[in-house]
Amino acid sequence: MKHLSLALSMLGLVLALGVARGALAGGPLPDSREDDFAHVCKGGDAAGQSCSMLTPETDCPGGRCIPFALTKPIRGTVTLIAHDAVTDWATGAAGNQAFTLLLEVRSPDGVRQLLSATYQDLVAPQNPPTAPGTVVVLPMDEVALRDLAPATGGLLFVQPESRLAEQLRQVFGTPGIPALVLADRRPRLADHTGDPLATVLRFKVQIQFLAPAA
Repeated sequence: MKHLSLALSMLGLVLALGVARGALAGGPLPDSREDDFAHVCKGGDAAGQSCSMLTPETDCPGGRCIPFALTKPIRGTVTLIAHDAVTDWATGAAGNQAFTLLLEVRSPDGVRQLLSATYQDLVAPQNPPTAPGTVVVLPMDEVALRDLAPATGGLLFVQPESRLAEQLRQVFGTPGIPALVLADRRPRLADHTGDPLATVLRFKVQIQFLAPAA
């Protein structure tokens, strides 16, 4: 297995305005998410040996302590859609909120895969959807998605929701945890916070399957 260096200074489904080192406002730091994965030394006298983020200088003299990658980076495109006025097409009534994620990747045989899921607060659908606290604690409405546009680097080490993650494992035939390791810092934004349409954010990503922490 190849231990590939992750672009830690850049960006790894979801989100809010970033600060400083790309942390998400109201969400955990990327370094905190990185704790979910096993690490190995890259370079130096201990290359290939396990290491800890707490003691990288001791564990990896002359090298770096990086997440243990089980695959090469997988290129893809993420499209995020937040809608504060989900519409009943038949009646025109609107009011509920929803958040949709679309991930486009190519499987090992070259077939384009379109993997999508929609999230909603099923108890109170008029409220914006929320994500697990390991991703972000702010509700994901159109304003939050708009504010994410200049801060996609804060998505480092974000993991997909469990059903999407399992689908990715099936597509690529590999174990481990898929995580976002790089995101385009120049995404395309369609800001519709001022009208009845959905706000859309689209950007390129790289995903790797990483070994879980012991």
